[in-house]
Amino acid sequence: MNIIKLKGISKHYHAKTALKGIDMDIGAGACITVFGPNGAGKTTLLKIISGIMAPTEGKAFYNSRSYSESEIKKETFYLGHKTSLYNALTVMENMDFVCRLYSFKQREKSVESALKENGLWERRNDPVNDLSQGMKKRLALAKGFITDPKVVILDEPFTGLDIRWRSTILSKIKEIRRRGKSVIVSTHLVEEGCELADHVAFLRKGKLLFINKREEVDTKEIYRLFASMGEARS
Repeated sequence: MNIIKLKGISKHYHAKTALKGIDMDIGAGACITVFGPNGAGKTTLLKIISGIMAPTEGKAFYNSRSYSESEIKKETFYLGHKTSLYNALTVMENMDFVCRLYSFKQREKSVESALKENGLWERRNDPVNDLSQGMKKRLALAKGFITDPKVVILDEPFTGLDIRWRSTILSKIKEIRRRGKSVIVSTHLVEEGCELADHVAFLRKGKLLFINKREEVDTKEIYRLFASMGEARS
């Protein structure tokens, strides 16, 4: 069963075309990793999937209903390059705010657990402004995961994280998948992206080169594509 369906999605910014005729089906509980060089249109695609940006052309459906008539925004967590945190508030106040916003019950115990998982419990009374970029990324992820969304959309979630926390976030995304959530991730990290996915897509100049089952994709081919565009990936 497809939870999200994109048909002929294009996006134009004045004279520039960011996406061209994207067709994509995202199943309930599926994970799609989107690879592509900088400027390929990945962020635009993820913003359209999340419902925070409208396409110029084409149609998007969530649970067989057009986005405008669906619950896509209420049931989706999107994390882009900006963490969307309140820098003047403390770590705990940021978590408490999102729990109240979503009427999240038993929030005290859940918040403590989430902050401990992400190494932020000892910093819970510190203003977000005092955190490193990696800590801010971990807090933003913890804030989103605690709302228990049906669809999780992550644009470069591993950026700014060291190897330890990269592994922690990878495990958390896997856990979310096991709970039946749909996940869409964009990343330049080939191994991590493929480890998560059951489908892999590659975007170049606003067009999908392919979207295939993970077992049908050789990671060497993804590395080769990046290299052909002048981008080396680890």
